Amino acid sequence: MGLPSNNSLCKTCNLNKIHQLPFKDKLKHISLPLDCVHLDLVGPISPPSAGGSRYFLTIFYQFTSYKIACMIKSKSDTFDQFVVAKNSMENHQKQTIKKVISDHGEEFMNKKFKEILASCSFTHVFSPAYTPQHNGFSERANWTILDKSKYLLDESGLAKQYWAKAINTSTLLTNLIPTP
Repeated sequence: MGLPSNNSLCKTCNLNKIHQLPFKDKLKHISLPLDCVHLDLVGPISPPSAGGSRYFLTIFYQFTSYKIACMIKSKSDTFDQFVVAKNSMENHQKQTIKKVISDHGEEFMNKKFKEILASCSFTHVFSPAYTPQHNGFSERANWTILDKSKYLLDESGLAKQYWAKAINTSTLLTNLIPTP
């Protein structure tokens, strides 16, 4: 219709848009908000945030697609942040978490996580090593949050040390957008 067609992207754009194809998942139907929760730790991020954080924990609730991003100064704080979020959501929803899915990161395989498994009613499922596709919900949430955060920082002109504020803002915005 007379509109110019320019499908060529620069080399950098092409390289940054390459993604490995997702695995075909056979997921069981989730019927309650806390039936399945996905965890993933992102970091270390440099420079540290203004508050000293170097990581953030993504908690993704599969039933509602609700996301939480918890800022963490060191990997050893992962468990404590998970427990705070777990208790908050269980009190709010008046139910308990049934299943937690995470990767094999040392932050999810330590003694504290094993102890909470013994005392709580949820099961902890680990995705196979080196296959982030098996924890696709939290991996996709991470990509979405990180992409929006980069745009927020770039457009605002704020220094990179404010990445934690951008992560929190993009998580909030992502939760406000309806999902199918």
